[in-house]
Amino acid sequence: GGIARASEMCQPERIPQFLTPSLNPLSGLMTFYSQDLVICESLLRFFRDYAELFVPMLTREQCLALFSASAELLKGYSAHHCSSRVIKHCVKSSAQADLEEEQSYNDVLCALQLLIHLGTKDFIDVCTIEGAGQVESSQVTDVIFFGLQQILPLMTSGLLQFPTLCTQYFSLVGFMMDTYPEKVCTLPFDLFNALLESLLFGMSHADVFVSKSSLFGIGGLAREHLKTQVLAG
Repeated sequence: GGIARASEMCQPERIPQFLTPSLNPLSGLMTFYSQDLVICESLLRFFRDYAELFVPMLTREQCLALFSASAELLKGYSAHHCSSRVIKHCVKSSAQADLEEEQSYNDVLCALQLLIHLGTKDFIDVCTIEGAGQVESSQVTDVIFFGLQQILPLMTSGLLQFPTLCTQYFSLVGFMMDTYPEKVCTLPFDLFNALLESLLFGMSHADVFVSKSSLFGIGGLAREHLKTQVLAG
């Protein structure tokens, strides 16, 4: 994490040049240290920080290396921590106790934030000179939806009671469904259905941002459906 944060230098592009060859081996550590959640969270935090700070300056090859390593990282994380992990949210009177309980799921938050930062590459490339490290939009969306598929088993109603996690999750899902509805319609049914069910849950959420993000996502799907109906007619 310290290397990823060390961007206050004259030539920050040296850091991606140094780190890119190590990304795949680092992602493999998720499986090697699968029993140690502290190390797993540190790996997620490193990839999140690296994506946040360096995605704008990565070349196409460096970005694809980051996408590939992130996919493997989340796949390993899912295999060892998503399917069997039990999420419990106890009702407590202390706000401090609630905060401490939410912090015990910082690994999940890091995974969500990693996907959010990776997704910004699609919009950064719109503003760059053509050919200067551009990555195809489909390559960005593929890794985001793959990552969502890996962490969806954790997104239970219990976990979504934590405000920060809930906001980050619905911000990401609502945005992806609203912005890339044509991609959503080609997803495997199980993934599509799980994402849609989570949006239906978010629509009735007490938090205005969560319900609005969910409605935006469903609105994007509705527009895509109407567009395809018109084209078919």
